Amino acid sequence: MRIYQTPFEAFKETERELFEMGISVHPQSMQDKMIRDDPNYLTKEVRGYSFKIVDWTWHINHIKRALHHFFGERTDDVLTYILAEFRERVCGKASNPGTAYFHRKNLWEEFLHDGKFAYTYSERITPQLQTILGELRAHSESRQAIINIHSNICPEKYINSTSLTHPNYVVLSSKDLDNRGGGGRLPCSMYYQVMVREKKVDLIYTMRSCDFLVHFPVDISLALLLQDWFADNLNLKTGTFTYFCGSLHAYQRDMVVRGIF
Repeated sequence: MRIYQTPFEAFKETERELFEMGISVHPQSMQDKMIRDDPNYLTKEVRGYSFKIVDWTWHINHIKRALHHFFGERTDDVLTYILAEFRERVCGKASNPGTAYFHRKNLWEEFLHDGKFAYTYSERITPQLQTILGELRAHSESRQAIINIHSNICPEKYINSTSLTHPNYVVLSSKDLDNRGGGGRLPCSMYYQVMVREKKVDLIYTMRSCDFLVHFPVDISLALLLQDWFADNLNLKTGTFTYFCGSLHAYQRDMVVRGIF
């Protein structure tokens, strides 16, 4: 695992490793779009990618420097989106569609259906925050402070059975898994794990999939903000930030724009 001291270092080195070590893949779907025959979605991918940032402290200028590497003159607009999106995630009231997406409307508008998104992170995160804070205040050594993003809601627990050991017991798919294969949008984030160690707040961020050139710097910035939010609410400092992604990738259409081949 690579270890960095700043988000900028992590962003820049992750980009280098993706384009030096990535393999070519052409997925069949991207969220709820079928892309099998679209050459724009030829993909450069690394799998099981991870890194750690240590001894970092939230400072908006540090994040702006990291974002500028990706977005150049659009950095301020992207940062405005990040701050607005984060406020919607932690304000205490779940929203869909919310208003943050207006700051990247050209990116998100196509995923609106009947005026709403299939899900928002505000909806997934908001109901869990106070529970997680309560757990960490009561049990500072806890390993169970998990903010789960991927849906595990099942409409039923059993089929023709009242016993877990019964041969007809069935665990039904979650709402998100039922959308696989282009059937609908699935969250790319799986969970955030918050841990308090050595009087600091550590955060572990796990993703199943991440579009490096479009979403990665935004997703990481939002995760760092969340870590800082927990540190503030627990009156502690930030500790280590650890990232893991199953599929970190970039699409041909975006690589052409960036001049990467």
